[in-house]
Amino acid sequence: MEDDAALLVIYGKKGRPKKFLVKVKRGKVLHTHRGAIDLSSLIGKEWGCLVETSKGERVEVHRPTIADHMEKIGRVTQIIYPKDAGFMILKSGVKPGDTVIEIGTGSGAFTIALSNFLGAEGRIYSYELRKESIEIAERNIKLLRLNNVVLKHKDAKEGIDESDADAVFLDIPDPWELLPQVYERLKPNGKFVAFVPSCEQISKTVNMAREVGFGLIEVHEILDREYESDERRTRPLPMMVGHTGFIVIGRKISKEVAVKGSEEARA
Repeated sequence: MEDDAALLVIYGKKGRPKKFLVKVKRGKVLHTHRGAIDLSSLIGKEWGCLVETSKGERVEVHRPTIADHMEKIGRVTQIIYPKDAGFMILKSGVKPGDTVIEIGTGSGAFTIALSNFLGAEGRIYSYELRKESIEIAERNIKLLRLNNVVLKHKDAKEGIDESDADAVFLDIPDPWELLPQVYERLKPNGKFVAFVPSCEQISKTVNMAREVGFGLIEVHEILDREYESDERRTRPLPMMVGHTGFIVIGRKISKEVAVKGSEEARA
């Protein structure tokens, strides 16, 4: 596993895991609250193995999942968490090989999830206004060797270059301002999925979506409560990933069909 990312898990006195996402390299040492780990000792080991720290503590070594990468990713802003990302991707209806547009790359956490879902034949065009964010996203995407992502340091409000997208994902403060343009860039029956933090933003997004020509509009909030379980008891953890944002989804309606139907009804 040399030059790979590895997830190291150390359990504390209360049985709760502390996770470290590290790059395995020769001569590199990770210092933790449970002792030092010589990462060179991981080279050639199988995933799922156990190693010991300098203090004799056992450490689990796992191949990181996409969720692990998202949670531990280098960031400058809040990310879309795995609990929301999976729901957004499935509700969008996209499939491997599709083309999607992302407005608001941020640190690239959701971009990573999309990239892995769409596969090598898919394509993601991701727009980000802030230079600092796009630089971090580039590093994160390069680290995971993703080849189906095109990052664009550009304000999407000045124009989205691509068309015939299967879905458009928006993670910006004012997605309603882009919905007229998003409508034009989507394939027939294409979906937009907007992630917003407040109820006021929901209202503006939904109203504009209806005005522009989107139908079957949905609003969701995903809450994730983790449980702890041992030989004594099973109970919810005192901390949970509660409110992170609201998810607004809409499907493009063909205006021509709607007008024709109205004329036939009047006749």
